[in-house]
Amino acid sequence: MKQTLYAYVLGGVSLVVLGVGACSDSASPPGEPGARIPIVRLRSDPYPFAFYSGLDKPDRIVIRDPVTWQIVWKKVWFGDSEVPPAPAVDFSHEMILVAALGARSSGGYAILIDGATEVANGGISVTIRSISPLSCIVTAAFTQPVDIARLPIRGNVEFTERSEVHKCQ
Repeated sequence: MKQTLYAYVLGGVSLVVLGVGACSDSASPPGEPGARIPIVRLRSDPYPFAFYSGLDKPDRIVIRDPVTWQIVWKKVWFGDSEVPPAPAVDFSHEMILVAALGARSSGGYAILIDGATEVANGGISVTIRSISPLSCIVTAAFTQPVDIARLPIRGNVEFTERSEVHKCQ
């Protein structure tokens, strides 16, 4: 089931720019601290790229080469009978970010790469949002949420973490 759903998500048509990263109303010009950097999440709707993955430990991964990309891509799809081809990435112009929440004992958990901004040293600050359920009816299955985004290549990457509790009605 997962391979079918995500095979459609990986199509070029479904890649959209996340609103937070794509806004052109940035207060700072590009290249200056605080300027927003456009990111493209590999899943266009407001859910993680995958709820079930082979990334069972919390992690933040910056990928700058095709070999690492292939290794991480296979880990994301670990346990599936068919691993779809990894999306093509021009590593001379862009890099990949992977945010893994780690194993959780039920559903209802999520992780999202929300946006990126320039910082003073030529690097970027990436905002990661972790979501936990509160009083929700969720699947009893173990999950390992992961999100993936591509963005223009930059120097050092620092992560800003935000936690959010989702109250179900």
